[in-house]
Amino acid sequence: MTTDAAATSTLFSRDFRLVVSGSCLFFVGFGASLPVLPRFVVDELGRGDVAVGLVFAVYALAAVVVRPLIGHLGDRSGRRVLVLGGAVLTAVALIGHLAATSLAVIVLVRILAGAGQAAVIVGFATMALDLAPPHRHGEAASYVMVATQVGIGLGPLVGETLLRLGSYATVWVAAAVGSLVAGALALALPRDRGSAVLVARGLFHPAAWRPGIVLGLGVLGFIGFLAFVPLYAAELGVERVALLFLVCSGTIAVVRMVGAKLPDRLGAVPGASMALALLAVGATTIGLASAGWMLFVGTLLLAAGTAVVAPSLVLAAVQGVPHDERARVMATITMFLDIASAAGPAVLGVVASAAGYGPTFLLAGASATVALVLLRWWLAPRLRTGTRAASTGRFRVIRTRVARPG
Repeated sequence: MTTDAAATSTLFSRDFRLVVSGSCLFFVGFGASLPVLPRFVVDELGRGDVAVGLVFAVYALAAVVVRPLIGHLGDRSGRRVLVLGGAVLTAVALIGHLAATSLAVIVLVRILAGAGQAAVIVGFATMALDLAPPHRHGEAASYVMVATQVGIGLGPLVGETLLRLGSYATVWVAAAVGSLVAGALALALPRDRGSAVLVARGLFHPAAWRPGIVLGLGVLGFIGFLAFVPLYAAELGVERVALLFLVCSGTIAVVRMVGAKLPDRLGAVPGASMALALLAVGATTIGLASAGWMLFVGTLLLAAGTAVVAPSLVLAAVQGVPHDERARVMATITMFLDIASAAGPAVLGVVASAAGYGPTFLLAGASATVALVLLRWWLAPRLRTGTRAASTGRFRVIRTRVARPG
């Protein structure tokens, strides 16, 4: 794999297609657990909404903890190491679900799975940016995220089918196999080169802090959707929860494919502004739903906003960042997604337990509104002036190129 795609004008190379395919396959396994895991916690372990939120939260919390090391490792040793190691760790954790007979055990294996998934996400996402021409970074981010959402959309159908025809164990084993196959695809990619990057203040990249905070607040509704919509849908009389996941992921995939070039053409701030407005309206519509059709309408709006917000804010974070710092940027900005995924289900679970699912999604809509305000009056001025903390004298960066075989 080349160190940068600056010299090429094409995006859909063989290696880029492998990255997209691997991302999709990995998240089919992840998606298969989404409608199954809440039921497993409630029906098999005899726990309630707070426990469901906890299980989702520790998964994301583990990813938060390992993000700094993942970013450093990806820039130093290459992106392929992240994908291979993360895929194996995820598969081991999924097999560990077979032994989950208590809440403590399921929490432990979800921690391992969260760490593995964090490595795979950063590895594949950074590979996509490395393989894209500079003027198509937003488009590259869109396509690799399309693959992610297609996997999350198809996964619940796979998970529900396997559960209906087999058992919980069938779901866990199938998801583990999918993870291993996705990791094996990375072996077909050329080994990338790394750099030893020493940063005076920590392993986080300062260019990603503000976009990351806005992103984390904005996607709280989508995080709540993943954790609680199976239970909320049943309360509203929607029997086939997988259809909601399919509508959500299908909408995200279509919007990202049709509008893949929007972040590059519109710019980060206009694209993210539109997305956050859709997220706020979508989450609020779900929160006010009194019938199944309103749940579907809210899901459409929520999905459309989710499709655009992440590529736009990733574009804001990586503009002007050197190749050998991109893994740290991706690790930092996705860390905020993990923080939202960790804190979100826990907070939303308490609200759901105390007030119901409607107020839970109303809170998520308010969070997206706050993110929009921060984008316009806190992040946008910084992007316009072109001042980044990474380029000031507060951070001294020393780079030493390390040649690696292949």
